[in-house]
Amino acid sequence: MRSQQGFTLIELVVVIVIMATLAVVAAPRFLNLSSNAVEASVNGVEAALKSSLSFADAKIAIDNAKNSIDYLGQTISLTGGMPEASAGTLRALLEIDVPSSWTRNWQTVPCDEPEFCILGNMYPGKNGYVAVPSYPLTPNGGQDRASYIWPRGYVLKSNGCYVFYINEASKEIYHSGSIVSDC
Repeated sequence: MRSQQGFTLIELVVVIVIMATLAVVAAPRFLNLSSNAVEASVNGVEAALKSSLSFADAKIAIDNAKNSIDYLGQTISLTGGMPEASAGTLRALLEIDVPSSWTRNWQTVPCDEPEFCILGNMYPGKNGYVAVPSYPLTPNGGQDRASYIWPRGYVLKSNGCYVFYINEASKEIYHSGSIVSDC
């Protein structure tokens, strides 16, 4: 009697077909996980920013502040009665350390900070201004300004992956939110 050694060609073909089917079905789900993780991270920063802005609003009202507030030991300047749209404001509100490096090529060079890059004091007409869909600012000499936070590995662009804070001092309102269409 001979004992069978190895697999038959039909068995190998069946295994390959099953593995290929699993790869086609499962791979997109696993590949999409990193995108979902980045989107969740951006949404988390958005929620933290909104919470911090609510706290800052309360501090402004309680102190009847006009020019600045003390926020967790940091001074936040006010524009139009609201936190100014600067990188320093976002760092203070979110308790983020100042990055060790920074690039002016934020629209072409991916962020290489530990987690997020921050850019502030942007307005229409200023080189590199990124218009936020649904909240485009009008050129009014830079009175209204925007600031942005975007994750490591991404570049800042309108249809990108970032959190925004817009101070429309001319209308005495601000907006915050996130764009996650390109995460």
